[in-house]
Formats: sequence, structure tokens, C-alpha cells
Amino acid sequence: MTGNKRLFRTYLLLAAVSFFSTMAFAIDAPSDPRGSEVGQSLVKWEWNRVPGAVNYEVTVDGINRGLTRDPQFYSGNLWAGDHSMTVKAVGGDGSYSSRTPTVKINVSRQYSSGSANRSYVVNYGQPSTSAAAAAPVLSNASSGFGAPSNPRGTEGSNRSVKWEWDAVSGASNYEVTVDGNFAGTTGDTSYTSNGLWVGEHSMTVKAVNGSGSKSVQSATVKVNVTGNASSGSSTPAASVAPPPPSSSGDANAANVRNFIDPASYNYPEVNQKSGYELTFSDEFNGTALNPYRWNTQLRWDGEFNGERYEYRVVNGEDQFYVNIFSEDQEHLNKIVPQYNPFQFDGSRLAIRAAKNPLKTNSNKRTFGSLTEMASQQTFLSGAIATHNKFSQKYGYFEARIKIPSHVGTFPAFWLFHERRAWEGTQRTEIDIMENLGHAPWYIYNSFHYFKNVSSSYGGDANFIKPWPSGQVYSGTDYSQNFHTYAVEWEPGKVTWFIDGEQVSVLENGEVNFEELYVKLNLAMGGNWTNFPANSGGLGRPSNERYPTQNDLNNFSNPALEIDFVRVYKRR
Repeated sequence: MTGNKRLFRTYLLLAAVSFFSTMAFAIDAPSDPRGSEVGQSLVKWEWNRVPGAVNYEVTVDGINRGLTRDPQFYSGNLWAGDHSMTVKAVGGDGSYSSRTPTVKINVSRQYSSGSANRSYVVNYGQPSTSAAAAAPVLSNASSGFGAPSNPRGTEGSNRSVKWEWDAVSGASNYEVTVDGNFAGTTGDTSYTSNGLWVGEHSMTVKAVNGSGSKSVQSATVKVNVTGNASSGSSTPAASVAPPPPSSSGDANAANVRNFIDPASYNYPEVNQKSGYELTFSDEFNGTALNPYRWNTQLRWDGEFNGERYEYRVVNGEDQFYVNIFSEDQEHLNKIVPQYNPFQFDGSRLAIRAAKNPLKTNSNKRTFGSLTEMASQQTFLSGAIATHNKFSQKYGYFEARIKIPSHVGTFPAFWLFHERRAWEGTQRTEIDIMENLGHAPWYIYNSFHYFKNVSSSYGGDANFIKPWPSGQVYSGTDYSQNFHTYAVEWEPGKVTWFIDGEQVSVLENGEVNFEELYVKLNLAMGGNWTNFPANSGGLGRPSNERYPTQNDLNNFSNPALEIDFVRVYKRR
């Protein structure tokens, strides 16, 4: 998140380029790659163990999915259709084997125990007499009638979309999924989604017959909602930030002028943290953000390009943050009406990214006016922070979060310095949770500080990984459920936890220097997301930097979901 990360990652990238350009394969590639459908939308990939291998790097559907120590890997939540996998072995010296042939499997989404599909190997570029050529192409299981055809959508007034499809013979109703979530069932061949955010939305539909059997899923249809469409005598959507999509929740929660959310005391665990008392909390049970606790600006030291509005790009990222609480009237007029990334469902907050409707160019400026910067960034997203509201030195900081599993996402929960250069700072940063969306099995912990900071010098960077490595891997896909990420910050020591279990620890007197405030954000793309592969990045060639056109075609409005944020101090 800070400048020293950029230097560190640049060094790793240059080292990786030099290494791979001279490397001979010092370890054998895994043999017999294979896959089997073992559950609903779930594939188990396997290969034979390689002597001397300490890890295996797995690529599924052309995307680097990370490392595993075992000769197997599970891919979940897969779409109906073909999926592919290749794998490399990694030796103890960091050397990589060549890539295996590609193995493919057709996922039916109609899985039943005892009838799992099996994979076949494709040796690209080989003669047609290969085993791969003789292997059958597995087809989807049939429920007796076809999926709805010709799915389509039309934007209506007040950010609605009317979804339609052709009737299926024998269907009694249709099951509709919008933006990846079950939306409802209808007996008609249309369904209307209301109150959508400005940006791209998707829909798929299944036919259901009288006995309850379901067809396979239709093709995905996408509609970009502008907020400017009208139909009949209806008036277009007002030029204000779209309201959060919540019909439940406490409408008065955003008006409570207290750092502690009164709802926190309804949860027994809040009163059971031995030796600690609550000093800050938000349960996000309302319908909007509380401006007494939060601002919506990703402050970055506040000394470059003007400290108030922060119109710049950090870490090569691809989002522009929507500041709904901005003091800049231009931002309120031009940006906020386009999209509100802060969405509530009555029990939690989602910070959701969307394609930027203001993008008109592909400039790579790192700072500039609001118009310049907003017109070049690919996505709109959000950040919340307690800067200038609440900060604390030492204590227990925790948030219950569900990270997105989406290529290009870079969510974070972190603590950052309140003081600026002339106020005496070491630009301290404690990263409680960072993740790269293409590898939801890895959580990163780290500590940063700078020595000799002045108003004319950014300081000498220090990037410290906690023990044992700062890269947490337990085999868990952290995007599948909510998990509680926390640090206990004591004099000279920081301890990281996931779901109450210690995962990292650091002992260093530099952690004592200054108070820190809380922030959470959903970044998109950036230097770390792309490179290097051995630090969790995609490891893409420079001409395929995220987002490519394929990335944009597959973009599905990912969200960082936050159930609560709580901060405690010692009694």
C-alpha cells in the first residue's frame, strides 16, 4: 500500500525476469493431470506427485490460481461448460518445471453422486492421432428440456431492467439469477429488477417443469444501467447517488453520533473479550454509512496533489474512488451521481466495484484534476476510513469480512498513520488483511514504516514481513464465507489472527511510534495484482496487464462485504 511496496515489487519483478530468462527446467513436470466432477459445480484436479517438489502452481481456465502443497486442487462455483487446468511443479530452490498438457472437463451443473464427469487431456499442437483426439467431448446432463434461449434485457426508468427470454416447451416456471444471486421465480418469460446500481448487471435463467426438474442455465446476458433511461410517462432517475439496495435495516443508524454502534452490545462476544473494552464499532445494520464514524476518501499521506481530494493513482491501480462525503462540490456534482459503491442489505455493508461510465481514454497519469483522473480509470469503487475521526495506539482491531473471488480485485483491511510529515510521522502501516482476488486461498499480513521522513523527503522505506512469512495459506478459500481478521497491537508486538487463530506475529519496537486509524477498501488491478507470480500476482506478460478486454467481458461487479468492524483497548 505504500511506496516501499512499489520498490519491493519492482525488485521482485526484475529478479523474476532475469531468473526465468536463464532458467533450465531443473524439476520434472507433473504427469497424468486429470480432473473429476465431484460435486455441484465442483471439480477435483489431480496429478502424480513429483520427487523434490515442495509446491505446485495451478492454472485453471487460463488464470493462475496459486500454489498447493498437495498433488490435488479443488475448483468450486464453476459455470456449466468446459474448464481447463495445467500445473507446474516448484522445487525447493524455487525452480519451476515445464507446464503439463492441458486437461479439460465439462461441468454439467447437474451433478449427482456416482455419475461424475471425467476429464480428457488436450496436447495442443499434437497430431490428430494423439490420445486427446480420440477422447470424447463430454456433454451436459439433460433434464429433458432445454435452457431458455435468446436471453435479453432492456433498461427502464429509475434504474430498472426488464429481463426476457423465449418460452421453453414444458416449462411451468423460470428461476432467475441476477448478478450471481438468486432473484426469484416467475411463471412469465420476463422478470424486472428494480433499483439497480449504475453499472453493468447480468442475468441467467433456468426453466423448471411441473415435476421440479430444472434445465441447464441459459447464456449470460449483460445490461449496462445508466440511470438515464425512461419509459412511458415515468421520469428518469434523479441525478443523485443511487440509494443502497436495502428495504430492511435501521434507517436511523447513520444518525447515531457515537463511535460505538449501540447494536454492538447485542452481540455477546463484544462483552466477553477479557481485559478489553470496546472503543469503536459499526455493525452496518443500517441503510447508509454513518458520517460521524466514517469518511469515504482513501487518504494517502495528504501531501501530494493537494491534501483534500486525493485525485491520483497509487500502486498503478485501475479504480477511481467515489467519495460520497466529499467536500469538493465538483466531485459531488460529477462523480457521486454516477454510482454509489456502498450498498446495504440490513445486516452488512458491501463495497462494490463497477465499470466507470466516465472513462473516455487510456491515459496513465498518476495525478491530475478530477476530470483528468476520472476519465482514465476503468472502474469506480469505494473506501471507508476513520481518518480525522477515530485513531488509536495499541488495542485489538477486528473486522468480519467476505472477500471477492474475482480476477483483479485487491481488497484490504488496514491501519494507517494519522500524522503528516511536518507533524512527525514514520508513515506507519499495519496490513491486517490483503488479498488478490484470483487467489482467494492466500491472505497477506505486513508492517511498513519509513525513517527520516520530512516535508521534502518521503523517508527510508522498511517493509517487514511477520513470522512465519506474512503469506497465510491454510487451504481455505476465504471468498466462500465470512471470516474475522484481526490484530492485537501491543508495545513492541503485533499478532495477526484469522477466526481467532494466530497466523502471524511480529516483534519490533518501531510499531510503537504513532496512533493509527482504520480503513477498508476495494482496489482493482495495480502492480501487485499483475506481477510477480511468486508474490501472488497473475504473472502476466506486460501486454496482458489487467484489465484486458477478456477481463472486462468477464467483469461481474465484485464486492468486499463487511459484517462488522470493532476496536478495543486494554482496560
